[in-house]
Amino acid sequence: MTKNNHKMRPSISRIPKGFARTWLSLALTLALLVACNQSEPPPTPTPAPAPANVDGAPAGVENPSTAPQPAEEPAATPTPDLSGRIVLWHSWAEADGDALATLLSAFQVEHPNLAVDTLFVGYNDLPQSYADAVLSGGGPDLILAAGWWVDDMVAARIVQPLNDLVAPPELASFWPATLEHFRRDGQIYALPTHFELVSLFANRALTGDAPAPATMNDLLALAQQNPQWGSGLYASLYHLYWGLPASGAQLFDADGRVILDQHQGASQFLGWLIAMNQTPGVFVDSDYGMLLDRFKKGEFAFFVDGPWAIDDLRGALGENLGILLLPAGPGGAARPWLSADGVFLNPNSPPEQQMRALALARFLTSPAAGETLAQVARRLPANLSAGVGDDPLLQGFMQQAAAAESMPGIPEMQNVWGYGGDMLIKALNRVGEPAEIVIETATLINEANGK
Repeated sequence: MTKNNHKMRPSISRIPKGFARTWLSLALTLALLVACNQSEPPPTPTPAPAPANVDGAPAGVENPSTAPQPAEEPAATPTPDLSGRIVLWHSWAEADGDALATLLSAFQVEHPNLAVDTLFVGYNDLPQSYADAVLSGGGPDLILAAGWWVDDMVAARIVQPLNDLVAPPELASFWPATLEHFRRDGQIYALPTHFELVSLFANRALTGDAPAPATMNDLLALAQQNPQWGSGLYASLYHLYWGLPASGAQLFDADGRVILDQHQGASQFLGWLIAMNQTPGVFVDSDYGMLLDRFKKGEFAFFVDGPWAIDDLRGALGENLGILLLPAGPGGAARPWLSADGVFLNPNSPPEQQMRALALARFLTSPAAGETLAQVARRLPANLSAGVGDDPLLQGFMQQAAAAESMPGIPEMQNVWGYGGDMLIKALNRVGEPAEIVIETATLINEANGK
């Protein structure tokens, strides 16, 4: 996923319902018919993080109490001398493309007899192009792709399950939530390269000696005390989900039924959003570009966004840009959704070709590769042993990940995106009382899902 895609994150919360389902609705029927005529292809405990400082230097990023620890290195398995040629498709451009070029050069040094042919495919075109190729009996040996399309690819049977190819000790080297992001019905379908989530940016030129907001009420109180200490909140479900579990709300039960209406936490969170929106200096809005621009201009001190914005914000605010943990609520720590990118293998490839592709997949998800992604492209590596250097912003996001949840990958999510986003807008527009809006939203989603 390119940096430009990250900057356009306001539209990405619609992709699971919009774009991904568009190509699936056009192609999946044919896909499954073709696939059926072919031979069959051979949560996470997250302790509460330590407090972060408002100066942007989070404490305890490497503290064992705030992040999962890598498993002991599995015993090395002798790898045969790999030779031949494999094909990789990807949509990594700009800094991501630079990082990939660096990694592929290093891989070539390590495996001089294994050539890697690459093809760049536009981010929005990659899923369809890959699906068409695989369902025609061909396609690349592996692809680098975002987890947004896992459900569709698994349904069309165009990605290889990895449980029989990668041993559990090796899987334990990744952040658990990143693996969960690619798990469906007990099977892992990709090795994660890096992940994303939101946290709380701070403009230190404005915060001054203001205390770091430890709770949601603290964030509100700061703006009430001084509009300069206000916040920008993008009104999308992806950006604001963290406040639901922090308020004690739970999205799904074990059967995929939405149960937001079974606890007062969701309505309390909507009430908090309304109070924030009515406070001078706070902007809760569905215009992402406007919020980003105002934060860069110093119109408010805090802004909830992801690592894709680091370059843009650092260019505007320089050393004044800091990162904080999202504030906790009455239900506990803020738990943002974590989404990830990973390496997928083609089920059409014969076993020996899959082994060659798997060698590259392992290389691209290794600790050394994660460090390259962090240094060159400011990515958050999925490998637990990978460091992010001395960048305090990346360190802050890594600390936030200790309390993150994998974004749900169940089919019922498709109707959550639209109705859940509408719930936020209805509350902000005061079209009803928060409790009524929550009940209506849960009912609409469950009816659409047949629950």
